[in-house]
Amino acid sequence: MNVDAPAYDGPPITDILAAWVSGPDPANLPVAVRDHLKLAILDTMGCGLFGSTQPWSRIAAETALEMASGSCLIFASPHTAGPAAAAMANGTAIHGFELDDVHLTGQIHPGSVVLPAALALAEARNLSASRLLEAVAAGYETGIRLGAAAGRAHGLTGYHPTGTIGCVAAAAAAARMLGLDEERTASALALGATQASGLYSTRTGGMAKRFHAGHAASAGVTAALLAERGFTGASGVIETSFGGFLSTMRCDGDPAVITRDLGRDWLSAGVGFKIFATCASAQTIVLGMQQLRARGLTPANFQSFHIRLGKIALSNVGWPYKPADVVAAQMNASYAAAVTLLDGDASVEQFSEQRLADSAVLDIASRISFELDPEIENGGMSLRHASRLVVTTSEGAVMETYNAQRPGGPGNEIPPARIVSKFRQLAAPVIGAARADKIVELVNSLESLSSLHELEENLAPNN
Repeated sequence: MNVDAPAYDGPPITDILAAWVSGPDPANLPVAVRDHLKLAILDTMGCGLFGSTQPWSRIAAETALEMASGSCLIFASPHTAGPAAAAMANGTAIHGFELDDVHLTGQIHPGSVVLPAALALAEARNLSASRLLEAVAAGYETGIRLGAAAGRAHGLTGYHPTGTIGCVAAAAAAARMLGLDEERTASALALGATQASGLYSTRTGGMAKRFHAGHAASAGVTAALLAERGFTGASGVIETSFGGFLSTMRCDGDPAVITRDLGRDWLSAGVGFKIFATCASAQTIVLGMQQLRARGLTPANFQSFHIRLGKIALSNVGWPYKPADVVAAQMNASYAAAVTLLDGDASVEQFSEQRLADSAVLDIASRISFELDPEIENGGMSLRHASRLVVTTSEGAVMETYNAQRPGGPGNEIPPARIVSKFRQLAAPVIGAARADKIVELVNSLESLSSLHELEENLAPNN
């Protein structure tokens, strides 16, 4: 914590948030917000189904079976587990290939932490589809607002916001799923916050980043189940100046954003989707490289490449590429730029294990350098994914492109039909085209379903 942090003297954030999560607003969603969240649920399920095929997700699923028996589905698995264990496995799968949704200023991948927590408890307690939608709304809005309040220092310190903030978001969703009252919801939020963890040490690879989402989802379930039984959390845990979430975890944003216009201004409506399988901070770079290719840049005439970013993006993706594993490549802008120059894309196929040490990729990546861009840096959180690409060709020509937002970011939204198509592309190889189509139909009518049983059945593997 900052030992010199000033005493917080604003409104009781934790209590206000708990009252909202347990109140009427999550059940009375504006139509546009409801439809956007249903699209987010569909996208998240597609990411989870595809992610379940990856080795880290299989390990998480096997571990979940040993952790706790129960009736909760594990994506594309014939086995079930207890709710916290299933949430861990499914959260890991959803975040398992850098394809899951993300919020620009909220900083987190909300679907990977919120949906697994809510879905597991829906199954464990046989709760309704409409309750699931309420819980997703409560969890998304809580996590995004807390992420906005975390500001720049939280991530730059070395925390992975999805792993830290995600614990509170998942606790909010789980509390709403269980129908906890205001007092118990406040305890659930506090018990989620005290489990917050996730070190953003991705440069050397490893599977831990995938697990951050799984742990956060599981932590949220555990927090709500404890609170339901009367286990209490510290009061004012988000805002308290000593030992609180914001003070201890180096958050330097505006705490007022957590409660400002809560229930009137839905930040969840700004959740964006991904079409590239990279860290969000690398996606404007992929877009910029595609634009340069369209203007005639090729591997043959490429000489050197300077990528200009703000501090957050530099911290996330801006370092020389060295082959390690898939996550190290997905978190590296040099690899993303190189493979896009070669292939014109940075999707699933570009991140196969066989591609990571490709000599053509390594040659291009070795000629890429990074710089801090003062204009982008001065733009603050709204430009945290922005990039400026300056390329020199072998003929001495200089080409430049600038993108303020990645595909899926504010003002550069991806059409819903493209997200539905993405879902089918990810899900059909795992569960079959017929089941994928059925899930699209069921999610589109989620608020009117009498139960979640049919949806759960279609998320299971083919017999």
